[in-house]
Amino acid sequence: MKKITVLSELRTEFSGLIERLLAVVAAFTSKNPKLIFCVMVALMIGSLLLCFTLFRIDNAKVPKQTKVLSQVQSDLGEIGTTTSKLQRVIEIRAALGVLLAKDSLDKKDSILMEHLLLEIDKSMNSQKK
Repeated sequence: MKKITVLSELRTEFSGLIERLLAVVAAFTSKNPKLIFCVMVALMIGSLLLCFTLFRIDNAKVPKQTKVLSQVQSDLGEIGTTTSKLQRVIEIRAALGVLLAKDSLDKKDSILMEHLLLEIDKSMNSQKK
């Protein structure tokens, strides 16, 4: 029993067309061997030119681009960190403004104010590093 595959079905379906196409190609190649040879040589020369001109990549430029890209990414990360620290300092300043606006402070308020001032000092010292 013959195994039926997609390829075998395509061969049986288009066998007449394939035979005619092969006959046309064989007739053309036998009539014009010089033309085919010239086209083949022209394609090889074109490939050679493209290989050594347009498709040539300078390896020294690639690390510079990745170095610049990584530097930009690290700078963006530092900007994000600085922004979050600045937002926290603004929040602490607002909380201190509320505490200072009070007429009298109790012990809890004093401890909270001391903690907030220490946090501002820590953020200022970490920015210098």
